[in-house]
Amino acid sequence: MEFPVTVLRRSQGPSCLSLSPEFGYPVSWAAQVHGLPVLKLDTPGQSGMASCRPCSHLAVILPAAWSPGRAWFPGHCRSPSEAMCNFVCDCNDCSDEAQCGHHGASPVPGTPFTCDFEQDACGWQDISTSGYSWLRDRAGAVLEGPGPHSDHTLGTDLGWYMAVGLHRGKEASTAALRSPALREAAPTCELRLWYHAASGDVAELRLELTHRKETLTLWKSAGPWGPSWQELVVTTGRIQGDFQVTFSATRNATHRGAVAVDDVGFWGCGLPAPQASCPLGHHHCQNQACIEPHQLCDGEDNCGDGSDEDPLACSHHMATDFESGLGSWNHSEGWARNHSAGGPEDLAWPNRDHSRNSAQGTFLVSVAKSGTPAVLSSPEFQASGSHNCSLVFYYYLHGSEAGCLQLLLQMQGSSAPQDPVLLRRRRGQLGAAWVRDRIDIRSAHPFRILLAGETGPGGVVGLDDLILSDHCRVSPEWSALQSLPPGPWAQALQPQLSSLRPWEVCELGQLPCGDLCVPPEQLCDFQEQCPEGEDEQECGTTDFEAATAGGWEDASVGRLQWQRVAAQEGRGPGRDAGGAAAGHFLSLQRAWGQLRAEARALTPTLGPSGPNCEFHMAYYFHSHPQGFLALLVLEGNSRELVWQAPSSSTEGWTVDKVLLGAHHRPFRLELVSLVDWDSPGQQGAGVDNVTMRDCSPTATTEKDREVSCNFERDTCGWHTGHFTDAHWRRIQSHGPGYDHTTGQGFFMLLDPTDPPARGHGAHLLTGPQTPATPKECLSFWYYLYGPQIGTLRLIMRRDREENTLLWSRSGTHGNRWHQAWATLHHQLEPGTRFQLLFEGLRDGYHGTMGLDDVAVRPGPCWAPRHCSFEDSACGFSTGGQGLWRRQASASGPVRWGPRTDHTTETAQGYYMVVDTSPDTLPQGHVAFLTSEEHRPLAQPTCLSFWYHLSLHNPGEELWEGLGLHAGQVSRRPCADLGRCVDLSLLLLTWAGPGVAGTLRVHVDEGRRRQVFSVGGHGGLTWRLGSVDVQAGQAWRVVFEALAAGVDHSYIALDDLSLQDGPCPRPGSCDFESGLCGWSHLAWPGLGRYSWDWSGGDTPSRYPLPTVDHTLGTEAGHFAFFETGVLGPGGQVAWLRSEPLPATGASCLRFWYHMGFPEHFYKGELRVLLSSAQGQLAVWGEGGRLRHQWLEVQVEVASAEEFQIVFEATLGGQPALGPIALDDVEYQAGQHCQQPASSQGDSTASVTVPAMIGGALLFLMLLVLLGLGGRHWLQKKGGCPFWSGEGAAAAGFDNILFNAVGPPGWSHPPSTCHQQLVDHPRQDTLRPRPQVGPTPSPGTSPRPRLVQAVGTQRTELPQPSCPATAHLYPQGACPMNKCSV
Repeated sequence: MEFPVTVLRRSQGPSCLSLSPEFGYPVSWAAQVHGLPVLKLDTPGQSGMASCRPCSHLAVILPAAWSPGRAWFPGHCRSPSEAMCNFVCDCNDCSDEAQCGHHGASPVPGTPFTCDFEQDACGWQDISTSGYSWLRDRAGAVLEGPGPHSDHTLGTDLGWYMAVGLHRGKEASTAALRSPALREAAPTCELRLWYHAASGDVAELRLELTHRKETLTLWKSAGPWGPSWQELVVTTGRIQGDFQVTFSATRNATHRGAVAVDDVGFWGCGLPAPQASCPLGHHHCQNQACIEPHQLCDGEDNCGDGSDEDPLACSHHMATDFESGLGSWNHSEGWARNHSAGGPEDLAWPNRDHSRNSAQGTFLVSVAKSGTPAVLSSPEFQASGSHNCSLVFYYYLHGSEAGCLQLLLQMQGSSAPQDPVLLRRRRGQLGAAWVRDRIDIRSAHPFRILLAGETGPGGVVGLDDLILSDHCRVSPEWSALQSLPPGPWAQALQPQLSSLRPWEVCELGQLPCGDLCVPPEQLCDFQEQCPEGEDEQECGTTDFEAATAGGWEDASVGRLQWQRVAAQEGRGPGRDAGGAAAGHFLSLQRAWGQLRAEARALTPTLGPSGPNCEFHMAYYFHSHPQGFLALLVLEGNSRELVWQAPSSSTEGWTVDKVLLGAHHRPFRLELVSLVDWDSPGQQGAGVDNVTMRDCSPTATTEKDREVSCNFERDTCGWHTGHFTDAHWRRIQSHGPGYDHTTGQGFFMLLDPTDPPARGHGAHLLTGPQTPATPKECLSFWYYLYGPQIGTLRLIMRRDREENTLLWSRSGTHGNRWHQAWATLHHQLEPGTRFQLLFEGLRDGYHGTMGLDDVAVRPGPCWAPRHCSFEDSACGFSTGGQGLWRRQASASGPVRWGPRTDHTTETAQGYYMVVDTSPDTLPQGHVAFLTSEEHRPLAQPTCLSFWYHLSLHNPGEELWEGLGLHAGQVSRRPCADLGRCVDLSLLLLTWAGPGVAGTLRVHVDEGRRRQVFSVGGHGGLTWRLGSVDVQAGQAWRVVFEALAAGVDHSYIALDDLSLQDGPCPRPGSCDFESGLCGWSHLAWPGLGRYSWDWSGGDTPSRYPLPTVDHTLGTEAGHFAFFETGVLGPGGQVAWLRSEPLPATGASCLRFWYHMGFPEHFYKGELRVLLSSAQGQLAVWGEGGRLRHQWLEVQVEVASAEEFQIVFEATLGGQPALGPIALDDVEYQAGQHCQQPASSQGDSTASVTVPAMIGGALLFLMLLVLLGLGGRHWLQKKGGCPFWSGEGAAAAGFDNILFNAVGPPGWSHPPSTCHQQLVDHPRQDTLRPRPQVGPTPSPGTSPRPRLVQAVGTQRTELPQPSCPATAHLYPQGACPMNKCSV
């Protein structure tokens, strides 16, 4: 028997495993097939998958759900009408399955047919009839909203999915997404997809299948839905002919309606293909397909032409499909015939029967009350003798974990029926599918078969298609009209079914022990309630000697199952793990199910558990590389892989343990395994001696109290949370990852995409702690680095209280470790307990987070060196009046504060503000804001802060003066400039008729001294204030707001920071201590990427210049942006200066560095001037293979306040390559000076005569080209581009100007002058970038205008448009108005 295969990449060590993001069964894996770890084969055009660094990789082959119909004929193609979209690759390249709702599949048998929407919509079409409709989209293209922040395939914002966006309609509407026409689904066909629908956004989701004139509802849900991607798995059953699948979302007037769908897959849907001959024992169908012998007369069309269910061939079988009655079966109270059409509006109710696969078909369903069995009895059969009486039946268990179906055998004694014997029991919920089972009976006495169904709360137990083989011979004296006699057998059945339930005293579901009735939620919670511990006895811990198997229940629906067997009966060592030949263990066995192939076994619901909870077991596993044995944790809707057998073990038993850790919600454990049962070599798997140790959530050890930790030995008292599939990992320093303690030790790392994760974030938390003092200082070192990294937060938890956010940082903080502090405030009351939690949020996908050297000491912390007010007031005290308030514009008590904060530039960001209106703070009065004590300063330090002074009576007066409404103003980049004005461009100071007040800054070292003062009119923007501070002892900073007596006025503060060294001049920075006053905020409208900061000697995952320009050594630092993360789409990253005053002529001088591998890779760097009138591109350059620092001088002018913006983008194919900046100097009021001859010319390798000769030759070529061009222009009648009408206006020098303000605003004059001077030092990139694909046809490098004089080369302004031109109205950037 040959297994169909898919590919899994497995790393060294049980915790390092990465799978394709195609499916995702265990949450910590990237793929999922209901317990089966699977991954599609990498094929041309499909993206590979993320590696599991730092482990090395090897390929492992895993079998998919096997179906004999998944065959492929490489040399045969049918006619197009027969071969299209039938889930069989009839052509060599599987082209007959393209655009069939999937991408087709690899020709390898067993590979699923999937669509991840990364390339296109795979033929899925929107058939909506309103504006509420589906489209192919990705998270990176969505500015804001409730939709997914990442796709499911890649787990990042660059992946694609199908989505229905927000709808502003006032009427209910439905968005429908329909597949192409598909053909011939096998009985085993499953449709799997991932959907994202935040609760409250959608009224209903529905999946329907249309076949001929009937539309079947395969699934529907009204929520609630979680905040992450969720998997949906439905079975289609056998479909003859064409059919289509429709996924729809319905919203009403109160719902926004954001829904997304990703990773649609069809599994096991292909019918068997014709074969010249069949394997030994198989049946050859009339259409030449091959099926296994047990599939004959089993009630399913396995051949595809119905020949295996031919009425003549199956006439000796006794089949009951309940379409016209119960047939030969009798029932007691509790069973009823029913059908799906017009049935109860119950989500657990079957949506179709099994016989006809139709909502009109009839089935049997238990309607008995919960706790009462409904019994169905067969006729009495004769003794079977030497033959087996076989019963094939299809059952339905869904909606309740308490649902149960039992099959019992009752033999006829000499005088009375004997007590029933349990032959088969299935418990729990197996999904909304009809599952096949079979039982073979050999009895020396007459017998009956009893089927007893017992429903749980909200559950459904159903039966259909009971098929008795020809060796089941009815007793001659049995009458079809005979009813079930209420004899001793019926009384014997009742105890058998209810022996585990306490009918006498306790309520249903409770466990009696002594005088107690233990409720279900206290069973298996690792805390004994009963004196003898009965409530913890059937909770997974077992040696499998008892028949109850420690509470483990088989939940398999395929060809394999878990079963408790005697050691000598199961495949394996022949003894149990204790060495006893007569012992028992849990073994993998053959089963009769027709759905997913893997075997699954589940514990009862366990927990919650403590951080030291361990799972111990002995296991046996022998398989070819295709097989696997794994342990998963099921918590809510998530499935997390926690252990996998590393490889096929020896012939004996292997002992292993797994750290399960703390789970704060109840969970279940699941054993999943798959082997090729029919292949040679006696493949198999077994588990024995399972124990759960130290799992009580109240149990503590000395290690649990170790909060201070450098992670060198272990994680001390910190443990990873299991809330999502993203996890913190303790790793050793290697490559670009290095710890803070020694640079070579261990630290905690979170990479948001490695292994592929879909969850909201990752948690690292302590166990419950007892406070020692009223105040403690927690210090730690953190690492946030990457062009699009997320958020790191520190949270304190207390029992029965809301979580307290102590600290947070978002976005990159450069390629280095930073220290942070947080003061823990405690109430020393008996029983007070708290937990600390580090939460890394996956709201960014390029970069890494790190934690190291956590320490706790008594007493408060020093005042923090950085404060954004996002998480707290940073210890600032507001004095007796408390006039300073921490608030966000969207919800703050001060009605007229800034509309956005400075940190996030949103209305949800926080800042400190004081209301200086006369009714709150009379004229001449002051309000103080005082920090906690700062530690003494060993060197001069720059204190910087951002302040905002109000306009006089800000409100409609301002917007009316601009011809706008306040509702049109946004602080984010706008895609529709006809509806809003981008405040990032609206940085003009508005001079109202009043004075906002005065802000003074004092340094208090026991005596206050004023170091800063600003007052006057306010504006629309935050401004940077900075002052040099020297303090030999502990000191505080005091902000003083002096009121001017103006109504509706305020003073606000945000983003305080202390940086070593003196403060730089405005607009200038050497980047040795950071980014100075330059902002690198990641804007959603530009792709949410940001500039970064690093040094040449610091290990980095991105290629960097080896030395900076300031120091010329590896120890220096610079700002840089890695363009390789941009990908296609024209996104950019901005580095913005503080607002600068209007200037008639000033000089911007800076050094830049570029490096790209080939000519068609070209990063682009531009300098923009951003003001209230728009953006002005004053310089631009694209470069490749420069690998050296080049100097640029740009002369700028602006009649109003403006910002300088460095814009980095990619002008060619995506490739690794940095754009770096250093030594930015803004010389206010000074013209640019021609640079002296090349610095360090003595190092040049070209001699002076050679350079002069080259320059003269070049000048001669220029003259010849000029004469030729003039002659050509005279013949053509002039320059078509530089005609008088198209010439740029005087003062603009052909520089791009994009107006975004209202009509009537004037254009400021500006000129552009640049010199590029080659630096003599030849720097190289590290690591070496890879050479990528060739450029697209038809592209060619843009001609450059260059002027050379002697040894100096000057590049003239080049025609170009800024990469942000898509933000402006159409036509704002015509090519004849473009320049650098």
